[in-house]
Amino acid sequence: MTIRIAVIGAGLIGAKHIATILAHPDFVLCGIADVVTDAAKAKYPDVPAFVDAVAMLDQVKPEAVIIASPNALHAAQGIECARRGIHFIVEKPVTDTIESVVQLCAAVRESGVKTLVGHHRRHHAQVQKCRELLQGGAIGPIVGISGIWATRKPEAYFEAGRWRSQKGGGVILINLIHEVDFMRFCCGEIVAVSAVTSNAQRGFEVEDTAACILEFASGAVGTFLLSDSGVSPWTMEQGIGEVADFPFTGQNDYRFVGAKGSLEFPELKQWFQVGDVRNWNHPVVAKANHSLRREPYHAQLSHFRDVIRNGATPIQPVEDGARTLIASLAVSEAAAAGRRIDIRDRAASLG
Repeated sequence: MTIRIAVIGAGLIGAKHIATILAHPDFVLCGIADVVTDAAKAKYPDVPAFVDAVAMLDQVKPEAVIIASPNALHAAQGIECARRGIHFIVEKPVTDTIESVVQLCAAVRESGVKTLVGHHRRHHAQVQKCRELLQGGAIGPIVGISGIWATRKPEAYFEAGRWRSQKGGGVILINLIHEVDFMRFCCGEIVAVSAVTSNAQRGFEVEDTAACILEFASGAVGTFLLSDSGVSPWTMEQGIGEVADFPFTGQNDYRFVGAKGSLEFPELKQWFQVGDVRNWNHPVVAKANHSLRREPYHAQLSHFRDVIRNGATPIQPVEDGARTLIASLAVSEAAAAGRRIDIRDRAASLG
């Protein structure tokens, strides 16, 4: 039986979700809510379109929803879905504040609806292979992580969504949050952060560049540099070849260093020393690890189907997405305060 699903927000990411739904045999698109309904009606003439998301929920009565609206609207719209017993995927970040995510988590627990957070990278085959290698001890205990995400977004990106240049947007909540989630997924919980930010390139209210130090519960430490205002081949999108909008480079944007070896990602090249000796006097050699490519949005939707229909354990319910949000918000807080922020006790606020 197909699942009747609606989409809230038909912008850049919403359009991607809509295309994925239309191509998926197990879902039927039954409604779209977006402030620009004329565009939605013109592009999808057979799908009911609404300006008001709540009106759509009440009139169309979907079984499931994808929330792809601006960050500040996620919590309220997710709560409205939960109140009506509607399962939902909410785009990252799950919300834009700790207070709102606490309210959303409470509503989800009370309703019992199934949820996913749209950190689609968890559905990449390369990401799942990376996690398997790291958590399986392929390089030994993780010592350190080095990552970079740097590209130059076109001006049209900000013109199409002016909220991206205002509070609640910015490269930390829009882009770094993906990286934080990837590192949490592969390396475990982040317990403290330090950071600096800059808006020197674009002059927006929010940052365009940031650098941070991450401390993990395992004792590993990591560094990450990101910017939406610099030209480089180093983003996960370019390295994996995720979408045509990001021309493929194949370059590794992550290096994981372990006590017994290292791993480059997304190439999944593993470095190690032969035998039992581990010191700098012995050569370090490489071997390749392989994984098949997988379209992550289709895989995410298939997983959502299995969560709804078959009781599968969600790869990331809202409670887990909340932990990624807490760590990401702490980066902004650490930069503003000029000090290290310990986040170990913050997850307790989720209930």
